[in-house]
Amino acid sequence: MGGSPESSIAGSEFDPVGELGGKAEMSAASAIEHGPAASPAPVAARASGAGVDVVFVIHQIGSSADGGLRSISEMIANAPGLSKCVLTNLETKTTAAWRAHADVRIWRMNEQQYTAGDSGPFARLWRGVDRLRNNARMWGLLRELRPAAVHVNDHRAFWNAIIAAKLVGAPVIFNVRDTMRPGAKSTWAWRLALKLADRFLVLSKEMEESWRRDLQPASLEPKHASKFAYLYSIVDPAVYGPVDDARRGELRSELKMEAGRKAVVYVGRFEEKKAQLPFIEQAIPKLKAENPDALVYFVGDFAPEKDAYAAACADAIERLGLQDAVRCVGYSARIADWYRASDVVALASQREGLPRCVIEALACGATIATFDVCSTREVVEAHEFGFVVSQGDYAGLSAAIDRALGDEELRAAVRVRAPQFTAQTFDPRRNGARYAEFVKSVVSAKNAEGAAS
Repeated sequence: MGGSPESSIAGSEFDPVGELGGKAEMSAASAIEHGPAASPAPVAARASGAGVDVVFVIHQIGSSADGGLRSISEMIANAPGLSKCVLTNLETKTTAAWRAHADVRIWRMNEQQYTAGDSGPFARLWRGVDRLRNNARMWGLLRELRPAAVHVNDHRAFWNAIIAAKLVGAPVIFNVRDTMRPGAKSTWAWRLALKLADRFLVLSKEMEESWRRDLQPASLEPKHASKFAYLYSIVDPAVYGPVDDARRGELRSELKMEAGRKAVVYVGRFEEKKAQLPFIEQAIPKLKAENPDALVYFVGDFAPEKDAYAAACADAIERLGLQDAVRCVGYSARIADWYRASDVVALASQREGLPRCVIEALACGATIATFDVCSTREVVEAHEFGFVVSQGDYAGLSAAIDRALGDEELRAAVRVRAPQFTAQTFDPRRNGARYAEFVKSVVSAKNAEGAAS
């Protein structure tokens, strides 16, 4: 990656020639990369009897803060020229918002053993039975909808829809939004998913490289290697954008942030993956000792009265005497304002795909201090938008936060350059058009494959 916004999106980010193979798609690739973001023509398969162009199968967990849902919501809203239907398991505010852009149906993903958290052999067996039943129900829906393509938004959606999609002959876009859990025992399942999917769509170049490594040897086979593609997410600059210093001061007052203190904002629901607990235990005490003016604001679902992980975090704050260094805000609908009002946005997750909090924070002009979770070297370090340290180096992360807090020149530069970068790299109109072209290429490839057979 180079240092300019344009160079950061070159290469295999949905490039039908580079990543999907086939010289016949050269003109489409050129139009996406260099031409105007015009509305694409309807998917060709519609004329041959398909009902909707894309069925999105999306599993929701019910969290108020969910970056993955925000990402797919932006794609649904901004992909032009596609008729869309969303099948999802919950009625939420997000579900209601989808109805402005797609037909939406509530479809229960009944997986009792998965919901119960049981991982024993009998639980896995019954989970498989549940998924077979769900695929049978999904088959009936897809026969009715007759989609040109099926887009599944996570691994649960994938396993509850893949057989049904295969039975109706629709190509499957497996949109993966995370990296593999370190030490995962289910790598065989991910390799099988790669073999079954028609496209394996991820969110960044770095993420694609990570999955190619993790899914070897299957990912080295030419017929599966060609399935990989990446397409950057969308960040709406009308929602996430910088403000001037006067407005930042007003926001700090509105959000009841303490005057005269440096604000470190950490966004994400409290859970093991987001790793607030070790950050509290290992990073904040050091930060407090080195910079007593620093105050960490955790913004995201926080319910210690009913969630064990959140309760452990609350206990750690009290046990370590960090009450004057930490504020647990809970979920906030004003997440963009928290980014704008921050001095530094921190992240210490165990793993990520393309962290939504990072790209939204950059769009608001925030400086980042983060572990080297996937895509942060690509979008933060390569453009000098903050500091990226090795996973698990809490002392290093604390020092990086302190360094960013003390570097006013850096933070002033990031407030100007980062929004320019995100406005181009995560542009709604261009990336929405790229996704629509991507769907067309998937359907065209499937149709060509069927004609050849």
